Amino acid sequence: MSKISQCRALLLAAIVPALLVAGCSSGNNTQAMKGAASPGTPTDMDSMSPGDTDSSPTDTGSPTDTAGGGEAQAAVQGFFDALKSGNVDQVVNSFSDDAVAAVNGQPTAEGAQAIRALFQKQLQGANGMKQAEHTVEETRNAGSDDAIVRATSKQGDNNLRELFVLTREGEDWKISQFMNNRAS
Repeated sequence: MSKISQCRALLLAAIVPALLVAGCSSGNNTQAMKGAASPGTPTDMDSMSPGDTDSSPTDTGSPTDTAGGGEAQAAVQGFFDALKSGNVDQVVNSFSDDAVAAVNGQPTAEGAQAIRALFQKQLQGANGMKQAEHTVEETRNAGSDDAIVRATSKQGDNNLRELFVLTREGEDWKISQFMNNRAS
């Protein structure tokens, strides 16, 4: 495994659990968004008065924080546009050469050839993808050359949660890790 792949794996292992907790929380439960261990556990949020703000170092901004992440978000939007157009070459070009894609119900695809095969299969007769609605929920920078984007997609009767890890390659942002699953 290359050093870059190891760094990406460590980044993914550190960030994904926190984002999944945030994405799976329901309602206005700010404790899940702040990473509280369990519901009902007293936190400093419980003792705050309505006018107070939390200035803790773990506060990374609003869920739709795109400060500095606009280019990464645009790269994800380009991926969604390529899916909707059915252009497999553009879909594959959205990914780095050593990317990993874990699509709900499919074997994990590693590398450009496997990702091409995965999305060719996904796009064959997939009129639902052309009608899909995609929404970027959150974009966060993870250093100067990495970003995390969380999105949702509605494809026919399927509601999907999607998580992207992007890496800057020169001037371009490429998807290095992609995972989606059906929302329950």
